[in-house]
Amino acid sequence: MRKFGEITNFTVVSFSPAAICGGVFELRAGSWHLTATARKKLAGAKDESVLWRELFKELRGGSDLIVLTGTIPGGVFFCLDTVALPPREQRDALMMELPRQLLTPPNDPLTQFLPMPSPDSAEMESLNVHTVERKALGTILTPLRRGRLHADELVHPLLMVKPGDPAVFLPEIDPGFCLRDRRLHRTSGDDAEQLDAEAQWRDIMGKVFSFDLSGWNFTELFPVLLVARGIVSGDFRRHRSELQLLPKEVHPVRFRGQLRITALLLAALVAVVGWRLFSARWKDFREYRKVVAETGALKSKTAQMKSAISRSSKEQKEMSKALKDGANSHEVLNDLAAISALMPPNVMLSDFRWSENEISLTLQSENENLDLSVVFAPLRRWRIADVQHRNARQSAITIINAKLVPAATPTGKNAKNGKGARNKKR
Repeated sequence: MRKFGEITNFTVVSFSPAAICGGVFELRAGSWHLTATARKKLAGAKDESVLWRELFKELRGGSDLIVLTGTIPGGVFFCLDTVALPPREQRDALMMELPRQLLTPPNDPLTQFLPMPSPDSAEMESLNVHTVERKALGTILTPLRRGRLHADELVHPLLMVKPGDPAVFLPEIDPGFCLRDRRLHRTSGDDAEQLDAEAQWRDIMGKVFSFDLSGWNFTELFPVLLVARGIVSGDFRRHRSELQLLPKEVHPVRFRGQLRITALLLAALVAVVGWRLFSARWKDFREYRKVVAETGALKSKTAQMKSAISRSSKEQKEMSKALKDGANSHEVLNDLAAISALMPPNVMLSDFRWSENEISLTLQSENENLDLSVVFAPLRRWRIADVQHRNARQSAITIINAKLVPAATPTGKNAKNGKGARNKKR
């Protein structure tokens, strides 16, 4: 899976007074491939911007990064061992070091450098430094501005040379000089040394890239491969601020990168809003559950209190009744004893309810024609007020409900005429 911001394809364009050439590099199956190359001659061209546009059109594909490389007129390259400093402080220190390194310091200089660890001390570092005049850089960028072309950076090819590398010959860019052991030397004209260095560089580049240079001279594409090696190794990305040379108006606007960042920001915004909504809803849900639980507990407690109050009220009524009737309890026992004594042998008393104004009796008997007025005639204090007979289901037993009232209180038509209670049968 591709990491955010990772470069998987890039373009390097090398320029010289005679020609421009370039190549597209792509990452395929974990290895880098030189997938496209192009070359245009500038000699005799009326408008160089047209050739630049044609070259960029042929090299379409390496859109993640576009890097220019070449020598700017009046530019100076040198190597320096100095104290390791942060990038901004190191740049300021280099501006003060230029008068000591150059016989004629450039006016309004622009400087780029690539730091490398020094083998002698951890506190020191080796710098590859390239400085140019701002006006000269503007002249080089004129064809790009006319052609409305863009590039991410311009890097001198010698900046990407590491300690221990073979000698570097760049006749297309800087004829007459070579870089050996981090020092610039004039070429001796011995082709054997140049061919030996070229063979070593072929082996080095073959281990980094897969390429087919059929129809090409290795020397022409060597600056392109040299800068591409620095990009692939990560030196370019780690030291992007130290290598910065081009103005911002030349940098390309990559909508794909902006869309990715926008999508990432939108996803983060949606995640934040969703989390806030979820937190709010979860808080409301917890409060709702808490209220429901408290309401249920309150209802249960209220029901328990109502039940307790009901029981207490019932007990209070029974207590009041007991206190009220406690004085006549001995009379109740006497009346119950008298009624029991008058009961025939075939009659059973199943229920007895007594109050101050009446006595309710539930009797069970096998005699359907039992006359209670005759049975309870000996009672002095009570008389029969109402009698009801009913037969039990699937049984020969007759259930008799009788109501006795005080003898001093006449009720009903029979009581008024001095007759006994009337029997009812159903």
